[in-house]
Amino acid sequence: MTTTPLRIGVIGAGMAGQAHAFGYRNAMMAVGSRIDVELATIADPNLELAESVARRYGFREATADVEALIASDVDVISVALPNFLHAEVLPKVIASGKHVFAEKPIGCTPEESAALQALAESSSAVTGVGFSFRRLPGLAALAQAVAEGRLGEVHTVRGSYYADYAADPAGALSWRYSQEQSGGGALLDIGAHAIDALQFVAGGISEVHSAVLRTVIAERPLPVRGAIGHGASASDRTGPVTNDDTALLNVGFANGAVGQIALSRIATGTPNALTIEVIGTRGSGSFDSISSGEFHLFENDADDVAFNGPRRIFTGPAHPYFADVAAMPGAGVGTGYAEAFTAEIQQFLRAVSAGERMDTDFATATEMMNVVGAALESHRAGTRVEVPSARPAPVHVP
Repeated sequence: MTTTPLRIGVIGAGMAGQAHAFGYRNAMMAVGSRIDVELATIADPNLELAESVARRYGFREATADVEALIASDVDVISVALPNFLHAEVLPKVIASGKHVFAEKPIGCTPEESAALQALAESSSAVTGVGFSFRRLPGLAALAQAVAEGRLGEVHTVRGSYYADYAADPAGALSWRYSQEQSGGGALLDIGAHAIDALQFVAGGISEVHSAVLRTVIAERPLPVRGAIGHGASASDRTGPVTNDDTALLNVGFANGAVGQIALSRIATGTPNALTIEVIGTRGSGSFDSISSGEFHLFENDADDVAFNGPRRIFTGPAHPYFADVAAMPGAGVGTGYAEAFTAEIQQFLRAVSAGERMDTDFATATEMMNVVGAALESHRAGTRVEVPSARPAPVHVP
């Protein structure tokens, strides 16, 4: 087990890279397990941005030379880049032998994801992918309740992710609006989280029964050089949007459950909300990230009809991740999306220190991406599409 501080480098100083930097900055909050880090380098071609992020989060230095960071003496590299750059940068980072934590998704297509997964699995280093919503205590507690059989056999699942970051037609035409550079609009950008959350709670999706994708804002102004985020553009030149603003999926799960997934990046008035609902033969449960400090659970009690209803449960130290990330160790204090990044980085660094596989590995990313690929094919062909497995089938010994 590692006893010296792990030296950390982050590639990408945009929104996702800053979230990773935040996670490393707060990773040592973990209770009961020692996590030591040395915040070394932020790398981004935009040196001014890299320098500002390094100052804000306490990293020792910044550089515009990504290759130099990969060749440096850091132990861990986080990669938080636009989707289309992962296929170029991740192989180099994996080949360096350093431990790798990548922002989702890895690549733009199922094929790219599978190829990167194969590289990761051939490495002796620990490789992980950031599916941050899994680390919210309320969602993790709901998944635990399902796994423990509290809801009985799950038969109906519903998930949605609504956001309004693209609702303004003046929002700049960044890579997020290019099917070639992104791999998917709402379907992948936010759908990655909803699909993974559903698979985390209810099990693997085995089939996309139908998928409807729609582009509502067909053109956007070209971006201004050096801009990051979802801000408006003052350019009077426009270009076409080539991926989806909204998506509706009907899916089937390997365990026989059926589900629906609704996604929108133009949900005016809803800034950022992931919701999950699960119904089983003995109960039901739900989680809404807007109220991330709580979740709801109903366990049917036929002997107490008068008071047999759903419970609103406030998260606290008894729930996953809470004690390691909350500023105050008491139920009802609440945790939000920022703490989820701390928790995912803690899980990754624990795996690195112990030399163990991370629970959200590159195969997890490919499992999600295979659902996205099946949804795109279902939309194009108007047919049901099976979702291939990203992991080898278990071998049964007679």
